[in-house]
Amino acid sequence: MLTVKLVENKTELEQAFKIRIEVFVREQNVPEQIEIDEFDDIADHVIALRDGEPVGCGRVFFEDGYARIGRVAVLPKERKKGTGKLICEKLISIAKDKGARKFVLDAQVRASGFYEKLGFSVTSGVFIEAGIEHVRMEADADNLN
Repeated sequence: MLTVKLVENKTELEQAFKIRIEVFVREQNVPEQIEIDEFDDIADHVIALRDGEPVGCGRVFFEDGYARIGRVAVLPKERKKGTGKLICEKLISIAKDKGARKFVLDAQVRASGFYEKLGFSVTSGVFIEAGIEHVRMEADADNLN
């Protein structure tokens, strides 16, 4: 069974960081020194658990009037099973509960279609972050699940 929950302790946060290191640093060659950043201290983090085992994560924090979703990562064996969607839905719910009306994220270009299905729209041209092509995407709370 798959569950997505708010990270509530240091152990769960370390599990989320381990997933991010696996996906972003090892798989996508993002430098580790920029993967774990200052926003981790202010963000709400979620972790996805499949039968109790960590398989995905994400975070959300407020910046410049927006709820910023980021660091959504799903382990390879768990992809194409709806895990990323559930992670994003949980992050959106957490931010809405805190009053979020606008959302923003920087999506890898290859993942932009995934976020469009959730209700996000591309609002920038392509830019490079950590050596990977990204686009900025935004959504109003009313357009999201």
